[in-house]
Amino acid sequence: MSSNGNAVGGLFILLLLVLSIIAVFGAKGKWKGINLGIIALSMAVGIGIGAALGALGGNNEIGAHLAATIMPLTGSCGAYVCIRKNKIRQAA
Repeated sequence: MSSNGNAVGGLFILLLLVLSIIAVFGAKGKWKGINLGIIALSMAVGIGIGAALGALGGNNEIGAHLAATIMPLTGSCGAYVCIRKNKIRQAA
């Protein structure tokens, strides 16, 4: 393991992948595409937050690193919300 945090970033991306697969394939019908759109939109929000923080701080290089770190976190949150909505829809 390296000390610069690359292993942790890889774990976040793995978490995003696993949660996204569960969210999309756990849905029925049109909700598969909607879940995929929600996950993509939440990842775009994470990239935007990182880019905005870099622009406000005056250092675009830091903004790129922040965007790459925040994107899997927000994408995982979106996928988790989709999984919860799938369970609520199946229970009804």
